[in-house]
Amino acid sequence: MQYPQHVTSHQYNRFKNGGHLSRAALFTLSHKSVSSSSNFRFIAFGAPRFCNAHLVVEARLSRNTDATQPSPRQTPAQKVHHVSDQTGLHQRLDFLCQHGKLEEAMEVVDSMEKSGYELEATAYNSVVSCCIWRRDLEKGDWLRKHMIRAGFDPPGVFMDNQFINLYMKCGKPSSARQVFDEMPKHNLVSWNAMIAGYCYNGCYVEALKLFREMCVTEAEHPNQLTCISAITSCGGFGDSSYCYQVHGYVIKRGFVAYGPVGNALVTMYGKQGLLEEAEAVFSNLLQRDEVSWNALISVNSWSQHCDRAIELFARMQQEGIKANEYAFGSVLKSCAATGNRTMAEQIHTLAIKTGFAAHPIVGTALLDVHAKCMNFEDVKLIFANMPERNIVSWNTVIGRCMESTRITDGLHYFQKMCEMDVKPDDFTFTSVIKAVTEESNLKEGKQLHAKAIKGGLHSDTSVGNSLITMYSNCAQVQKSFLAFNDIFEPDLISWNSMIHSYVQNDRQEEALSLFIDMRHLGIEPGEFTCVSCLAAATASEWPEMGKQLHAYIVKDAIALNAFVGSALIGMYGKHGAIRKAELVFSKIDEKDLITWNTMISAFIQNGEATKALQLFFQMKEEDVEVDNYTFASVLAGCADVTAAAQGRQVHSQILKSRLVADTAVVNALITMYSRLGCIDESAQLFAKLSDKNLLSWTAMISGYAQNGNAAEAIKLFNQMQSFNIQPTGVTFVAVLTACSHAGLTEQAEQYFDAMTTTYRIAPGYEHYACMVDILARAGRLQDAENFIMQIPYEPNALVWKMLLSACRTYGDPDRGRRSMEKIVALEPGDSAAYVLLSNIYADSGKWEDVARIRKLMKRNGVKKEPGKSWIEIQNTLHEFVAGDRSHPQVHDIHSKLHELLEEIKREGYQPQTNLIIDDEKESREHSIFYHSEKLAIALGIISLAPNTTIKIFKNLRVCEDCHTAAKLISKVVGRTIILRDTCRFHHFKDGLCSCRDFW
Repeated sequence: MQYPQHVTSHQYNRFKNGGHLSRAALFTLSHKSVSSSSNFRFIAFGAPRFCNAHLVVEARLSRNTDATQPSPRQTPAQKVHHVSDQTGLHQRLDFLCQHGKLEEAMEVVDSMEKSGYELEATAYNSVVSCCIWRRDLEKGDWLRKHMIRAGFDPPGVFMDNQFINLYMKCGKPSSARQVFDEMPKHNLVSWNAMIAGYCYNGCYVEALKLFREMCVTEAEHPNQLTCISAITSCGGFGDSSYCYQVHGYVIKRGFVAYGPVGNALVTMYGKQGLLEEAEAVFSNLLQRDEVSWNALISVNSWSQHCDRAIELFARMQQEGIKANEYAFGSVLKSCAATGNRTMAEQIHTLAIKTGFAAHPIVGTALLDVHAKCMNFEDVKLIFANMPERNIVSWNTVIGRCMESTRITDGLHYFQKMCEMDVKPDDFTFTSVIKAVTEESNLKEGKQLHAKAIKGGLHSDTSVGNSLITMYSNCAQVQKSFLAFNDIFEPDLISWNSMIHSYVQNDRQEEALSLFIDMRHLGIEPGEFTCVSCLAAATASEWPEMGKQLHAYIVKDAIALNAFVGSALIGMYGKHGAIRKAELVFSKIDEKDLITWNTMISAFIQNGEATKALQLFFQMKEEDVEVDNYTFASVLAGCADVTAAAQGRQVHSQILKSRLVADTAVVNALITMYSRLGCIDESAQLFAKLSDKNLLSWTAMISGYAQNGNAAEAIKLFNQMQSFNIQPTGVTFVAVLTACSHAGLTEQAEQYFDAMTTTYRIAPGYEHYACMVDILARAGRLQDAENFIMQIPYEPNALVWKMLLSACRTYGDPDRGRRSMEKIVALEPGDSAAYVLLSNIYADSGKWEDVARIRKLMKRNGVKKEPGKSWIEIQNTLHEFVAGDRSHPQVHDIHSKLHELLEEIKREGYQPQTNLIIDDEKESREHSIFYHSEKLAIALGIISLAPNTTIKIFKNLRVCEDCHTAAKLISKVVGRTIILRDTCRFHHFKDGLCSCRDFW
C-alpha cells in the first residue's frame, strides 16, 4: 500500500478540535515521510507494563527540579547539618522497600513524624514505589496524608505522579483523577500516567478523552508512550472510527517508525477485526522484530484466521526471526483450533530445539493443542516434563480432561495440584464442579464445595454459579439456594441458574417468586430468565402468570426471537390457548427448528392433529430441515383415522431422509400403527429395533392389549422382565388392559398386587379403573362396586360408566340406576349414561322406565351423541352416520347391505331390535341394519380390492348387533375386518372376533 507525502494542516487541526479524519484520508498518509531520528529505546510496551515503567523512563527525560529542592522551611545552615542524616535515612528506607518490608518502612516514616524530624520529598519515593508494588492502597493513602501534614501540599509533580500511578494500579481511577485535577501543573509524565492508568483499568473512553484534551491544550505534546496507551484504548473501546483518528495523529507526529507504536497499531486493528488494516500497518513497518511478527500472528489467531497465523509463523522462520514464547503460544492455539495435529507436532519439535518447550506459556499451549487433538498420552508426558507449572498449566490439563469426559483423570490432576500446594482458582473449581455435575456425583460435589469454602472461593460468582447447577442436578435444591446466597456479587447468570434450579426440581412457585424478587431489586431479566420463568408457568397451574410474563416481554422490548417465542408457544399450548400460540408463532421472524417442533407439539396436545400435519408439510415446502423430534411429534398426531394416510407419508419421509430414526421415532411408529390396527407392522418395527428402551416395550405391550392379543402382551411383559427392564406404572396399565380385554381376572389381581409388593409402584387412578373394568366384565358387580368405594381418589364418571355397562351386560337395573345417578351428578351432559340405563330397562322389557329416561334426557337438555364411522379409500376419508344417504355411492352401498343381510341371516343372524328405543317411521330391523359401521363396511367391500383388510373407526362403543353382524360378514365375504371403537380394536375374521365377544 502506497501513501502520499503529507497530512494537510487543515486535516490535523480538524482532528485536534474534535473532528474526525476519514478512513480514506488516514490511509493516504505516508509512512515514508516519518522521521526515524529518535535515539530513545523504550523497554516498556503495552498498558500494563508501561504503567510500571513509564515514570522512571520519562522522569529521566523531563527532570522534576521541584522534587530535588530542599524543604522551603530549612535555612541554608540547616541544609548542611541534615545532608548526612537525609542520606542515611534515604538508604535505610530504600533498603527496607527493596526487600518488601513496607510495614517497617512505614514505621520509620511515622517515627520521624512523631520526633519532629523533617524528611525531603524524595525520601518518600521508595516507600510509595513499594506501596505500588504491593498494591497497598491503605498505606499509600496514609503516606499521602502524612506528606500533606508534613507541609508538602502539594507534594510536587514527581510525587503526585507516583500517587496517580498508585491509585491506578489499585483500581481507583477516580482518586487518581482527583490528584491530577488538583495538581498546580502537569508534566508529560502526569498525562501519560493518567492515560495509561485509564487504559489499565479498562476506562477506554476516559483515556481517549484525556488524550484528545492533551492534544488540544498543547501544554504537553503526546510522545510515543502516550500514543501507545491511546492506541491500546482504541483497541479496547471497540469503535473503529477512533482507531483511524489516532492512527492519523501517530502518522502526523512521525511515530510510526517507532517499533512499539507500529506493533500496537497492528494489535489495535486486529482486536477490531480489521485484519486488512493490521496487515497494511505490518507491511509498512520499517523494522519488524519478533514483537511485530507476534502481534500479527496473535491477531490472526484471535480472529480465527488460523491458517494465516500458521503461514505467518512459517514466514517468520524463513526470514530468520526467532520466535518467542508468545509467537509459539499463538501459533499452537491456531493449530488447536483447526485440529492440525501434524503442524502442531512440527512446532512442538521446533520449540524443543529452541528451548521454548519448557516455558510455561508454550508448555500450556502444547497441552491445549494435544488435548484438543485427543492425544492424551502426549498431554500426560508434556505435563509431567514441564519444569515449571503455573496455575494456567494446571487449569489447562484439568479443563481439557473434563471437556473430553476424562473425569477421573481431571480429578486426579486436581488432587495432585492440591497436594503440591498449588492454590486452585475460580477457573479450576468451575471446571471440576462442572464435570461432577454432568455425572450427578453429589459426594464429589460436596467435597469440592468444602475445598472452595476453605480456599475462600465459594463466594466467587463463577464458582457459586457452578455449585448452584451441581446441586440442582443432584436434586438438592435447598443447597443450591444456600450456594446462591453465599455469592458475594451474584450476576444475571446466578439468578438464572437459581430460577432454573427451582424449575428443574418442580418448584415452580419458588422460581416465579424469585423472579419477582429479582425485579424488585432492580435486576433486569434477560432472555434466559424469561424462558425459565415461562417453563415454570407452563408446568404450574398458573396460566395468568404466563400471560403476565408475556406482557413483561413485550413491555421491556425483549426480542421475540425463536428462543423466547418457542417458550411462549409451549406455555400457551400447555394451557390450551392454542390460538395465542399460533399468534406468537406467526410473529417470530426467524423461526428455528425448535420453534416449528414446539408449534407442532402444541397442536397435538390440543387435539388439532390436522393442523400439526399441515405445519409439518409446510416445513417440507419451506426446506426446513426436520429432525427425529419433529417426526416423533407429528407421528403422535397420525394415530387417528383422519390422519392414517398422512402417517404413512410421514413414515415414507423418515425412510427417505438422511436421518437415522432413533428409538423415540420408532416408538412413535409402533404406537401409530398399533392405534391404526396395524399390529403386524408394529411388531415388525419392534423386532427390528436394536436399542429397545422401556418405552419401546410398553408401546408394544399396549399395542397388543388394544388389539385384543392379550397372550402376546403378557408374553412380552414376561420377556421384558427377563431382560432386567423394570416396568413402570404405564407398563402395568397396558398389562391390566390386556387382562381386562381377555377376561383374565385372577392374573390381573396378581399383577395389581405385584405392583406394590414386588415393584414398589403406588397404583394410580388408571390402575384402579382397570381393576374396576376387569371385575365388572367378569360379572363380579358387587366386588366392582366395593372396589370403587375403596379407591383412595374421588371416583370419576369413567369408573361408574364401566360398572353401568356391566350392569347392562349382566342385567342388574338397580345397580345400573345407582351408577347412572353417580355419572349424572359428575357429568350431567353425558348422554352415554342415559342410553346405557335405558338399554338396561329395554332388555328387561321395562318400557315405562325407558320412556322416563327419554323424558329425563329432554328435560336436562341432553342429546345423544350421534354415532359416526370412518373408512379410508384411496387416501380419501369417508364418514357415515346411521341411515346416511348423503354418500355419492349410496345406492350401491344400500344394495350391498341388503345382499349382506340376506347372506348373514342364512348364517343365523337375528337383528337385535331391542336396542332401538326411538320410535321411527322405518322398522326397527331396517334401522339397526343401517348403523354407520355397517354402511362403512359395505363401502369397503365394494371399493377395495379382494383380500384387502377393511378398517373402520367409530367414535362410540360398537353395539352388540353391529358386532355380531361384522363377525358374520367377515365369514361370508372371506375378508378381515378391523373395527376400532372407543374401547379397543376388534379384529373380525372367519366369523370370530379377537375380543372373544368380551368387550
